[in-house]
Amino acid sequence: MNFINRFDIYFILVLICSISIILFIISGLSISYQEAVLYFSDNNITSRLSRFSTSLLGVNDYTFRIPNIILFALNLTLIYLISKKVLKHPKDAILCAIIYALIPGVIMQGTILNQSSIILFVVLLVCYIEIAYNKIAYPILAISIFLGPSIFMLFLALFFYALSFKKTYTAIFALMCFSINMYIFGIDVSGIPRGNFLDVIRSLALLYSPPLFVYYVYILYRNITKEKKNLLLYVSVCSLVVSMLLSIRQNVDKEVFLFMSLCGIPLMIRQFLSDIRVRLPIFQNSYKNRFIIVITFLIIEASILILSKYLYVALENPSFLNSFYIAKEISIQLKERNISKITIDDKTMKKRLEFYGIGDGGQPLKKVNKNGNIVVKYYGKVIARYAI
Repeated sequence: MNFINRFDIYFILVLICSISIILFIISGLSISYQEAVLYFSDNNITSRLSRFSTSLLGVNDYTFRIPNIILFALNLTLIYLISKKVLKHPKDAILCAIIYALIPGVIMQGTILNQSSIILFVVLLVCYIEIAYNKIAYPILAISIFLGPSIFMLFLALFFYALSFKKTYTAIFALMCFSINMYIFGIDVSGIPRGNFLDVIRSLALLYSPPLFVYYVYILYRNITKEKKNLLLYVSVCSLVVSMLLSIRQNVDKEVFLFMSLCGIPLMIRQFLSDIRVRLPIFQNSYKNRFIIVITFLIIEASILILSKYLYVALENPSFLNSFYIAKEISIQLKERNISKITIDDKTMKKRLEFYGIGDGGQPLKKVNKNGNIVVKYYGKVIARYAI
């Protein structure tokens, strides 16, 4: 029996290209302050996997992100497998995988160390088992209770799914998982409204790209009110709705909460292709134009992320990109001078340099506008100067 068809080979090529792009982006980055805090301070599964990776393979910009890269590949594979079950034709699944891989938030998820990748993996795995085998993965759900507070949305989605299909025992199980997770981790819903709702909307628009986000929300609304429902749909809708409701009172953990909604991309592709195929060719242009707009924005935003280092140089090291550059180059020049400890006022840079083996103490290191012993250049252009 031939287990791999030509479309599976096409997907493998898409996967290889996507990982190559992730590795190319990583090659130009330094560890960010948020990544350094996650690597050193946090005691969750992501930081443990990252530290385990560096203990085996050494400390550099690739090894501490290896768990992220592996999870990126697994999540893209699960999206493809789900698409093969949800969509009508094998080529549709390839299209879905390509669009998913182009989403800015997905590229960021594969590039920057974060907690959301493993949460999304569990969500996609549970949804795939439900779609492919019409079974609820109770053991996986039970283990996932301990992943962190954000996983509660999976249990919430499972509860509403069970209610809609009148699965009493599944609904009770979902409530038990939800209760245990809340007891262990909890979630703060106290305080007064803080006006973070627009911030969440803006983050979602950047995560998906604005045209895709608008179309995606429309598709989810249409599916939840009309189409045949599955667990994938409930997770997508819950992650968006609950995040927006929580944002009215507090600043939600966008890194985790919002990324869960990515699992519904196959539903969007299914609806889009269905809208085109049920209409005569003469009436298809408006739908094709929407698709062209969405793809164009995705390609532009993906290109910006891929060429972010060039953008950083062209914009003369803008502050919003500073946290992803310079640190690695500074550490290399310090080591060339046999300096393993420095004193620096910038606590974010101190934490980042710690990852590269530069400890706290010793000679002071200050950022200067002219001269300086440490000069960081990208593509022949001076980006930063530091004096020891």
